[in-house]
Amino acid sequence: ADHLQEHGYRVYVAHVQRSECLGDYGHPIRFHTIPIIFPETTVSSGSNVSMKGDNGGRFTNAAVGAVKSIVKKSNLLSLERTVFNEPNLGMGIYGFLFTRSARDKIFKTISEQKVRHVIISGPPFSLFQLAPQIKKRFPEVNVILDYRDPWNTPYLSYRISSLIEENALKYADKVVFLNNRMLHDISLKYNLPEEKCAVVLNGYSKQDWDEVYEGVAVAGRDSPPSDRMIIAYIGGTSFKRGGYRDLSSFLEAFKTVHENKNIRLRFVGVTPSDEVEKLKRQFPENLEILPPVDTKTALKYMLESDVLFLNHTDERTGRYILTGKFFDYIRSGRVILGVASSETTYFVELIQKYHLGVGCLNQPEQISECLEMLYDKWMNGSLGELRKDDGLRIDELSREFQNGKYLQLLENLERNKSTED
Repeated sequence: ADHLQEHGYRVYVAHVQRSECLGDYGHPIRFHTIPIIFPETTVSSGSNVSMKGDNGGRFTNAAVGAVKSIVKKSNLLSLERTVFNEPNLGMGIYGFLFTRSARDKIFKTISEQKVRHVIISGPPFSLFQLAPQIKKRFPEVNVILDYRDPWNTPYLSYRISSLIEENALKYADKVVFLNNRMLHDISLKYNLPEEKCAVVLNGYSKQDWDEVYEGVAVAGRDSPPSDRMIIAYIGGTSFKRGGYRDLSSFLEAFKTVHENKNIRLRFVGVTPSDEVEKLKRQFPENLEILPPVDTKTALKYMLESDVLFLNHTDERTGRYILTGKFFDYIRSGRVILGVASSETTYFVELIQKYHLGVGCLNQPEQISECLEMLYDKWMNGSLGELRKDDGLRIDELSREFQNGKYLQLLENLERNKSTED
């Protein structure tokens, strides 16, 4: 939103109204806001947040957590999944209720401000139900549906939610996907014309990384300590079994490998809990678990690491997973260790294709082999040989470069509209 505002667009963002959560992620916002009054429920979110200052994200997690609690208590789990098929339980109902609360204000803003483009980003994908409503009321407005996660792919779909998705896509002037694989599968499923589709990656922040590199260069701390190999996981996670980031197999493998080795496993962005303290006692000398930090501190921790660890253990969604963290890992220049439940997990394939590090299945034996190999290479000073970036244009993975693609997309839509008129 800031990028579009800086390049001549007047941008309005609909968000939940809350005085201390206005979407400020550590810097002044430049876009205009459309605050939406939304019922609040006090609830402890089950999600861990990796960055301090991400107040908007924390509130969204809490709101979704509140809906999740209601859904569970009402035994609506299967119904919620069937109707909405969102990545997280409760998110569909949350998005549906937000849409009902926001619709009139959004319509008023479109009318009074003569809005030309509306970008609807999901998840929650229940927000996509606004597309036909907007297009019917304002046919001259370009509606862009923006996928930041997979929805009803050929590998994970339900009939009702697929019908909702198909109807929303009919009214979209442009559909933007998180990556090429998602574009291919969803456009094939719904027979979307090629000219209607585009890819805009999450990317890394060039500005943040430039500032971090400048700071560590001045301080003389642009390389990891040499007394032990540091494997780091940066971002919120849970140590409970199950879920799409199940760490049990990794920790089992680490338990067999870490003895008598100068190795430290570091987690950054984990909310303190009894479970965390119990795990610390299990690995008193080789495990470090740190609470959430701000974005730039998180990037500094990446630079202080020898290996950056990434995992995704849900086979259903792994085919499409390219998180923003993955792009930060790439920008750091550090060796990446990817662990997944399927060989077709997207980030594992890219790690292997571009020689960014090593990837393996989420099995203790395979993980142990990777950890042993990484440690041996670190000991003999050849760890860096695993990171080659073959054929990779890292500068084109920046958020700034990807945002430029959005600018071009909007310009093309306006040009096409002028030609039609």
